Amino acid sequence: MDQDWDVFFDPADFAVTATWDTPGGDIVEVVGIFEAGREVALSGNAVGVSAILPVLTVAAEAIPSDAAQGDDLAILSVNYRVTDIQPDGSGLTRVILEKV
Repeated sequence: MDQDWDVFFDPADFAVTATWDTPGGDIVEVVGIFEAGREVALSGNAVGVSAILPVLTVAAEAIPSDAAQGDDLAILSVNYRVTDIQPDGSGLTRVILEKV
């Protein structure tokens, strides 16, 4: 991981440790920046519903080699399922989650 990102991925500062349960049955600890999702439902004269899903941003090199959609993660004692894995091209990956 690039030295510039190190401070952000330090659990003593901004990051959290997540436990990733891979399809192969391996349990892997990854460190990343967690953004809890929130859901906003519009009512009255407004139309539609908006949802922002939880995201764990990690160094791309920290993603388990057999990681896949449907994997389970535990973050801060809450269980999540991976819905998408989105590398951003800069060495970081956004792991899109849903609470289970």
